[in-house]
Amino acid sequence: GISSISRGQNCTMSLLLSTLVGTAAAFSSAPMHVPARGSRTLSVSMAVEDLVGGINDPIFGGTPEGKIWDPLGLGADEASLYRRRVVEIKHGRVCMVAFLGMTVGPNELVQPSHQLLSPSLDLHFDDIPGGIAAINAVPAAGWFQIIALVGVHELTINKQDYTKEPGEIPTFLGFKPDDVATFKDKQLKELKNGRLAMIAVLGELMAQQVSGMGTYEQLGVIINDYVKPVLPL
Repeated sequence: GISSISRGQNCTMSLLLSTLVGTAAAFSSAPMHVPARGSRTLSVSMAVEDLVGGINDPIFGGTPEGKIWDPLGLGADEASLYRRRVVEIKHGRVCMVAFLGMTVGPNELVQPSHQLLSPSLDLHFDDIPGGIAAINAVPAAGWFQIIALVGVHELTINKQDYTKEPGEIPTFLGFKPDDVATFKDKQLKELKNGRLAMIAVLGELMAQQVSGMGTYEQLGVIINDYVKPVLPL
């Protein structure tokens, strides 16, 4: 069963890797033009002029004059903007969870169980390291289960409803505000937090790969080698 996979941090890592590869350019949500539900081909488009946060907001590539900085012309294809917006939200959400896992999940804070992870390999849960080092330590059967679980989520509870706002999925569970202005404000906050999380997770993964140390091992080195020597005795 899926419980035989390594700790939640490793599952988070797989989700992260599967989404970072395809991270698309960032566009905010905008009015959607959706055909009738009876239409066989569902085509959703949105205009770049109606970005969440406003076209004049520099954080979204705008200028005070209302011009868009889009050298690659990604905003010209309105039919693709909706999909790119959905993808960005999804990647941001995954990376926010991934960062949480990388922060509270390392062995220094949570001691994993010594139960068998893979009886055929005599591999135990506490044999799996944290962070990026877990990629090569998780057996192939474990990765298969992780990928299968992600696929099931993509087709069920995380499936985008193309008649609704980008990122609006069945698991909203009534948390969507009824007030339009409040919803736009929450969308803006999610965008910023998601983008920051994508950068933070990528930076931490690269730091672990280069240093060979986990999150808290790196912090220990920084404190012992750089902070303590300059502190007054």
